[in-house]
Amino acid sequence: MPYSKGRVTGVVLVCLWSILTAVSAYTAEGGRASGQFQSKEIDLKITDAYAFRGTPTLGGEKKVIVVVVSNQDFNQSAIDEYWDRRYVLERYFQDERTGLVYFEFSPDGRYRGLSYYFASGNGCGYCADPAVQSNVRLANGRLTGKLIFPKGKDPKLWFDVSLDVPVSSDEHGKSQGLGGGEPGKGYLAYHRALLGKDEQAIKSLLSEELRARWTGAEAKGTGGGFLDSLLKYHPEEVRVTEGFIKGDHALLLIEGKGDMGPIIGEAQLSHQQGVWRFEEETIQINMK
Repeated sequence: MPYSKGRVTGVVLVCLWSILTAVSAYTAEGGRASGQFQSKEIDLKITDAYAFRGTPTLGGEKKVIVVVVSNQDFNQSAIDEYWDRRYVLERYFQDERTGLVYFEFSPDGRYRGLSYYFASGNGCGYCADPAVQSNVRLANGRLTGKLIFPKGKDPKLWFDVSLDVPVSSDEHGKSQGLGGGEPGKGYLAYHRALLGKDEQAIKSLLSEELRARWTGAEAKGTGGGFLDSLLKYHPEEVRVTEGFIKGDHALLLIEGKGDMGPIIGEAQLSHQQGVWRFEEETIQINMK
């Protein structure tokens, strides 16, 4: 059971945990959604929403607008840095105190359906019940209005959610093409140093924050554990398929091979002291 019975209230911080156990904490904003979503014994007090363009839950190439609501607050600009935003939300945001509900809308703002998972036996892979009442509209890049599934239509489910949420941009910066340009070269240098367990080379290619964390771990006698955490999910083989630069931040799309087979993912780098330095990576099995 991911939540205690009764109402789940929000918190004031959102943390996006990298697969490396390095943590980036952001002050959350909140206020882009309100209301309640109840499924069986789980009752979420909705405090915020985040909207982005993605693929439909049931598949297909046509884009939809996805609005995720939660009892925690989001930091839009932090999540915007990632390519696969749904994966990041589910991997690093949802936990035993935090619920996520996804509402899907057509590109012109018409409600299509919803999906969520709270616990075994308490979720919906995709629901498109015509009893859902929606007056949500898309205008000037924002979705505003209400979604209501009245009490009594389903004894185990009801919700009343108000939205006023901007749709995040798909723009990640200047494309670098296959190989990822200079950030891609920096990431591949990090990859080689990591597989060779060359600690000095690795440190020279880490962001200032990660180097500070490693130094702190060494001071506590756990420096080896920090290196192990960097290696834990890192692929054995990797190539950069695309890269984007926006200011001092770079986003790389990667694919390759790991312990569990083919992988896909993304890496974040920062330009510090004239060098593109590694911040984090998210890796998942390539199911295609």
